[in-house]
Order: sequence, then structure tokens, then C-alpha cells
Amino acid sequence: MAGVSVDTGGSGKKSVDLQIPLVPFIDMLAMMITFLMMTAVWTQIGKLQVSQAGGPSDSSEPPKPTLQLNLTLTEQGYKLTAGANAFDIAKTPEGKFDGAKLVEKLKVIKKDNPDQRAITVMAEDSIQYENLVTAVDKCLEAELPDVSVSAAM
Repeated sequence: MAGVSVDTGGSGKKSVDLQIPLVPFIDMLAMMITFLMMTAVWTQIGKLQVSQAGGPSDSSEPPKPTLQLNLTLTEQGYKLTAGANAFDIAKTPEGKFDGAKLVEKLKVIKKDNPDQRAITVMAEDSIQYENLVTAVDKCLEAELPDVSVSAAM
């Protein structure tokens, strides 16, 4: 145990000894370090890799020309633009976005363009954030890992 002794000098008063229990503080510190290390791993696992549209790229080689692929979330549903072609994927009768049809269409485009990796996802102001995240997940499911999020024009 750690202790502090305060000497009062020669006045004849009793010296004051104070025992500070350090073991509980060391235990608490060890638990906090363990907790912080565990949560740091979870933040890395739950991280979503998204880049801003038009931002600088990290690669030193020039990018290969690929298809310009844009996905816009509107009140009516998905609007997918692949080069000069545009596809509308309406909402389900329940009023939800049809993710299955979106993945199906993206996989057809990916099959026709196997080098395609990038897609830009845009959403109107009225679209809920949950629907935007679902659309990004559907793009990743369709093997398009380079997802950029941009404001709808």
C-alpha cells in the first residue's frame, strides 16, 4: 500500500499517517484500457467507406475510362443512370424502395461492365437517411465497392 506521512515537527502533536489504497485505482485503469481497446475494434468494423464525389483520388495511375453510374433516390423510387441509359425502379405498393430490383439491375450492369467499381449515390432532401444507407448497402451487395455520396442536383 502507498502511504503519506506528514511530520508535524517537534511540537509534540501526533503525526498524521494516511494510507491511499492504489489497488482499486489500478484495477479500474486496467478495466478502462481493456474497454477502450475493445470499442476501438468495433468502430473499425462498423465503419462505412464512402468518398465524396469529385474528390481527389489516392491512386497514382490514371483511372481507366468506365461507365458513369449514378443512382438517385427520389420520392417515386430509384432512378439509375448508366452512361446514356436511364432506368426507373418504382417503389413497392407498400411505398418502400425496391432494393431487390435495384440489386438485380446493378448486377446486370456489372455483368456487362466487369471493370465497373464506382457508383455515385444521390438523394433528394426529402429522402430519409435510412433509405440512403440501404441504397449504399445494395450497391456494395452488387459488387460496386467505390461508392460516392453526393447531393442530388
